Amino acid sequence: MFAMTAAPLQSVTLLSSRRACRVDGLLGEGGQGRVYHVTSEDGAELALKWYHPEWASRDQWETLRTLVGVGPPAPSFLWPIDLATTGGGGQFGYVMRIRDPRFHEMFDLLRRFVTPGFRTLATIGVNLASAFLELHTRGLCYRDISWGNVFFDPLRGDVLICDNDNVGVDGAKTSIAGTRLFMAPEVVRGEAVPSTKTDRYSLAVLLFMILMIHHPLLGRRELQVACLDAAGLDRLL
Repeated sequence: MFAMTAAPLQSVTLLSSRRACRVDGLLGEGGQGRVYHVTSEDGAELALKWYHPEWASRDQWETLRTLVGVGPPAPSFLWPIDLATTGGGGQFGYVMRIRDPRFHEMFDLLRRFVTPGFRTLATIGVNLASAFLELHTRGLCYRDISWGNVFFDPLRGDVLICDNDNVGVDGAKTSIAGTRLFMAPEVVRGEAVPSTKTDRYSLAVLLFMILMIHHPLLGRRELQVACLDAAGLDRLL
């Protein structure tokens, strides 16, 4: 079921609704797969995350089925709506809401492309904390809270959280460890798997970076490391 399909992606079929979706164009690409703009046969515009073959595993399929079934814990999550297949071959993906263009990447804040006031920054932090609290109260953890998975409105402080296929049961075994700069020390050392507790650590790092535009564990200690390679970064983290 999970073999690679070689043909260019032109259309997919949604598993639950059986709607066909036309693939309109590429929106972006990451380590797990590509994100496309798609239009369903009833005119709905959606985003499709389509996995690279090495990520199209049975475990990922079952994770997505579970997430689609439980639904989003809060409107801030760009949650999986339905699974998508080509009807032949083994690659698959899922569809979600399209991100409104008023939302910026967190990198735009860190690079000072946008400069929200303190009230907006505080609102972003409150909204993120509230959204992840809703997730945690369901017994789920995000596992990879970082600057790459969060978007924000620089005027109102609204937030969107993407890549929700990382979500799983609190403390369950997983191959996902997180993004290095945001991983809790016990996860970096390989002593623990991601959980709601390590999520809160990652969120604290992210909130610090939003307010201070810098990582809390870098700075003077960073300058004392002769070579900031993977081993040097691990010592700081």
